[in-house]
Amino acid sequence: MPRELFLLELWRKYGEKAEEIRVKRYPEYVKLKARLAGYLYTIKLPPDKAEQVIAELKAKNIKVEEV
Repeated sequence: MPRELFLLELWRKYGEKAEEIRVKRYPEYVKLKARLAGYLYTIKLPPDKAEQVIAELKAKNIKVEEV
């Protein structure tokens, strides 16, 4: 069962430890999904903020997959 987070800083903590990051784009928002061994952590962000987070993850050599 996925867990939706509402604090970006908390999601970033999980995102840096994630096995994989998936990005799902919708017209109103972007959903980021961080898969860890126990849970899938998700967060919904505005498109401009999501692009910033994705760029930061890619800079840290974390694999980000667009779905």
